[in-house]
Amino acid sequence: MGAILSKYLFYLSFLLLIPLTFAAYLQFFSDHLQPHATTAFAMALSVCLLCAFALRYTKPKPLHRREGILLVVSIWLVTCFVSSLPFSLSRTLGPLDAYFEAMSGLTTTGATLLCPKLYDAEGEIPHYITNSHVPDKTYTFYGTVPSIRDANGLILHSGIEAVNKAILLWRSLLQWVGGLGIVVIFLTVLPVLQVGGKFLYQAEMTGPIKEGITPRVKSTSAQLWKLYLILTLIEIGLLLPQVPIFDAICISLSNISTGGFSVRNDSIASYNSSPVQWIVFLFMILGSINFSLYFHPKFKLTPDFFLFLSIAILGCLLVSIPLIGIYPLGTALSEGSFQALSVQTSTGFVTANYDQWPFVSQMFMLLLMFVGGMSGSTAGGIKTSRFYILFKIVQHRLESIYRPDSVRTLRIGTAEVDDKNALTVLSFFCIVLFFVVLGTVSLVVDGIDPETSLGLIACLLNNVGTAFRAAGPTNSFAFLSPVSEILSIFWMLLGRLEYYVVLLLLLPSFWRNR
Repeated sequence: MGAILSKYLFYLSFLLLIPLTFAAYLQFFSDHLQPHATTAFAMALSVCLLCAFALRYTKPKPLHRREGILLVVSIWLVTCFVSSLPFSLSRTLGPLDAYFEAMSGLTTTGATLLCPKLYDAEGEIPHYITNSHVPDKTYTFYGTVPSIRDANGLILHSGIEAVNKAILLWRSLLQWVGGLGIVVIFLTVLPVLQVGGKFLYQAEMTGPIKEGITPRVKSTSAQLWKLYLILTLIEIGLLLPQVPIFDAICISLSNISTGGFSVRNDSIASYNSSPVQWIVFLFMILGSINFSLYFHPKFKLTPDFFLFLSIAILGCLLVSIPLIGIYPLGTALSEGSFQALSVQTSTGFVTANYDQWPFVSQMFMLLLMFVGGMSGSTAGGIKTSRFYILFKIVQHRLESIYRPDSVRTLRIGTAEVDDKNALTVLSFFCIVLFFVVLGTVSLVVDGIDPETSLGLIACLLNNVGTAFRAAGPTNSFAFLSPVSEILSIFWMLLGRLEYYVVLLLLLPSFWRNR
């Protein structure tokens, strides 16, 4: 496994060259005001290459199923470590905060700890956040990003906009890589993974049905990579007339991956542009559709596809209708629809402060977080295919009560779902429920109010990136304690790898020699 990680880290170092080159350009060939990050990226690249060479001479072993599971999780953890180095070495964030930010990017969660520092005449002052429904609980914490000032001391940039642009590009690039899955993308350049490659592909792809496009995993991954790149370039081209080129690139990297990291403090709302909002809306949908549909149009009539669209349309209406009267009709529909789709697809972009919306709209948004996109997409959540399978299981069970002799076959379109997969889906729902309860309780025990805790755990397990109350659309996650940060890192990884792969590592029997 060490030899595989060595090759993987070698190819990962090429990814670091992109922000390193951009950081060098900003430092030596522009009047960039933000702190420079060239040295940080150079050091991160050096660490990545040193680790690759250190693991190069380990003895290669056959990659069986158990080793494949361990390799998938190891790749995520190692990649997060390497990816966190530019944040910490540039002193943008502390080591733990940097690892959180990297995990949030790679899992396409989009939750950020970047928060502007506040000042008064005497110096830096803390943030204070109080949940109006829990007035006796106030979160007190300091910001993480110093403001950029001019020669007269006036603040020019604050918060995310005061962070080095190469760091912001790196955040968005992490989401783009993590969107389709680190293993799937790098499978195209790791011939050593030919043994067990099929299982790695299935472990990484989201959803209960792992549908291949071509017979060979490497060929499938290459096809997905090309499609992913084409969709990204198309969105960049559509956004260029509306926003600066840097913003267009970062939005596109975060959007098609349904990640949601933004380069502006107010997310998509900062552009105040309907064309930008609708372009982002369109690509949130494209990123949440099963990528095999782009190659096999005959599958476009599958129940999973119609269920996804139906829930998306219904969700947009249910979130928007209570807003009529608060906003004009057109604004209510556009704002409500954008936020509903943003949370369902786990993108997490924001155009309004929905934390001030009626409770009924917020309730439907919370439910949509758990729905997610289609199986085989970049979206998070439970996935619509699982809900369809659950409905069919319940339907078959009810029918068997009065028709016990009839034989039924569970299908999603042309794909048959056997009893083993059906049981896995039922187990999945039980696991989700368990971790929602466990996660909420653990955050409450750490001192976070119940409303914020429930929104946080829904955000983290479903990789949405935005939540409610203290973690609402106008706030960052900087209020989290170190304990909550560590728990959050685990929840994000658990949700991104869809529970089973990570939970297997916690079983004592997994580590016993056969």
